[in-house]
Amino acid sequence: MSSDPLTILGSSLFLQILSHLPLESLQTCLTVSKSWTGLISSSTTTLYRPLAHQIGLEPPRLANLEETERNTAQSSTWLAPSDRGNSEEERPAGGVDWKDIIRRQVVLQQNWRKGRAKGKWICPGRNTVWRIKIDQEEETIITTSRIDGILVSDLKTSEPLFEYEEIGAYAHLEFVKGYAIFNSNDDRSFEVHITPSALSRLPPDRRRKLPPTTRSTTHGRGYSFTNEEHYEPLPSDSTEIPPRGHLTYYKTLTPRTDCFAFRARVDKQYTPEERLVFGTSSSEEAYIYDLQSESDEEMERFAYEPKDRGRPNYIEFDDDHLYICHQFSVNVYSRRTKRKLLTFPPLFTAPFDAASAIYTCYDTPKATTKIRPLVHDDVLVGELEVEGKWIDDPGFDGVMMASGQGRIAGREFSAIHYTSNDLFAITRSGTIYALRNYNEIFAIQDPDARDRAVNANSLAIVLRESLLQLSTYGEHVVVTSGTSVFLLHTESLPAPPFNRGISTAPRPTVQLTKLLNVHQKGMGQCSCLQMDLERIYAVYWALGDSEAGGTDDYEGNKVLPPQEAVGDFGLCVKVWDLSVEF
Repeated sequence: MSSDPLTILGSSLFLQILSHLPLESLQTCLTVSKSWTGLISSSTTTLYRPLAHQIGLEPPRLANLEETERNTAQSSTWLAPSDRGNSEEERPAGGVDWKDIIRRQVVLQQNWRKGRAKGKWICPGRNTVWRIKIDQEEETIITTSRIDGILVSDLKTSEPLFEYEEIGAYAHLEFVKGYAIFNSNDDRSFEVHITPSALSRLPPDRRRKLPPTTRSTTHGRGYSFTNEEHYEPLPSDSTEIPPRGHLTYYKTLTPRTDCFAFRARVDKQYTPEERLVFGTSSSEEAYIYDLQSESDEEMERFAYEPKDRGRPNYIEFDDDHLYICHQFSVNVYSRRTKRKLLTFPPLFTAPFDAASAIYTCYDTPKATTKIRPLVHDDVLVGELEVEGKWIDDPGFDGVMMASGQGRIAGREFSAIHYTSNDLFAITRSGTIYALRNYNEIFAIQDPDARDRAVNANSLAIVLRESLLQLSTYGEHVVVTSGTSVFLLHTESLPAPPFNRGISTAPRPTVQLTKLLNVHQKGMGQCSCLQMDLERIYAVYWALGDSEAGGTDDYEGNKVLPPQEAVGDFGLCVKVWDLSVEF
């Protein structure tokens, strides 16, 4: 009897088995024999649709693809190709090519790991950008200014659509699913304005209850570049929707105390209980608000212990925890109990004050290996392999002291974010902290055991460059310094714990990718960093870059920013596009 499982099991049963394989194994099966190749190539929907749930496609996109498939009567069956009557699966016009979707997703992830991107520019208004937020739904970019105003522009063309002029300089900005939150001219309050898309989703009774625009510091007055005239908001009982990009006043939030940091996000994302929430912190307390509620009162309140009080540098939160960045560490609070859970890194004495694994790169320009672009207009990137020592290795104490990890003073935590398993924080003294498997560790009930686990699972990457911004999306991490942009993927981090005893073998290195099409003068004014599935956005001083002579390409030729980027004040947005099709 033949040992070929395709022959033994038959096409239908064999396809069921193949449909459970990961992508790498399925690709290997294509090389086994002509019969296997033919069956796999003619069964792309059956085999590649299940993979879409395994390779990081966002749930909304996956749901839209499956809806498209249903609407076009596309179905995945277990019939063998011979039973279908032809060698290819039938796919009606407008159906879903699951194999191509998988291919594009794989290439996109490879681009992220290698930093392969095209450079683009967004140049809103007078090029005085301070903070930025991207609205993918309306394909706009919302910016606050170093002079005054909030501007909404087209994401692709930079053409202005709408502006509030009566907002002070250097306003901070948050945005989540159509809700834009910014400082009002009264520092005690925050204003929430919504996009036309968000307004259209409000039930009629909720829309009729919107407060009058006279309560807003904008007084409801904006300028419509679409209509080329001053804009008056529509009455709350109107069924019309404002033009794209035009904001509508929604509510004002006034915390009990003066707050200095705020953040918006989605609670229980992609579930029926999904809620849009807003968190802010003062020196004494933190508050979380339900943005979709009619109430202006906080949903959750956290009172700090006297020893933990002080002006916060940054706030972040997930479904279960609240994170407050202070000078020396990050305080973690439980959203269930509203009490402090732990301090990260633990404030112990050396050598247990920071991390059990320390990776050091004291001269990143010298350690960076330039990579020749595959295509001439890809941005220039470099790779860094950072070596490290673990706590039980000989010489760990020396590395710890030389890297500054043994000194508590001077850390100044500037940002914190998370991926699915890892918590990242950066300091202005030049260290990236990664706490691996943080949710599992925070679930440990015994405080002493939890602190030991935090230390054993903490890793520090010391770059000796003042780190200013941090952003995460999926498993990708981007960090900016005063001179550089670094990309890190969580797959490059070694598996914890890092206190496994002495090893004679070298410890795994950590790989960083460095985007080299930036200049120190341009990065010196980088005041905001954002990222999404396909792109990185950073505020950048293109005029400073140009005055300094531009950046070098792989052959050493000078590359200058385009004229529209250096116009007016030259503070615009630099974009790295990592999508499959540029």
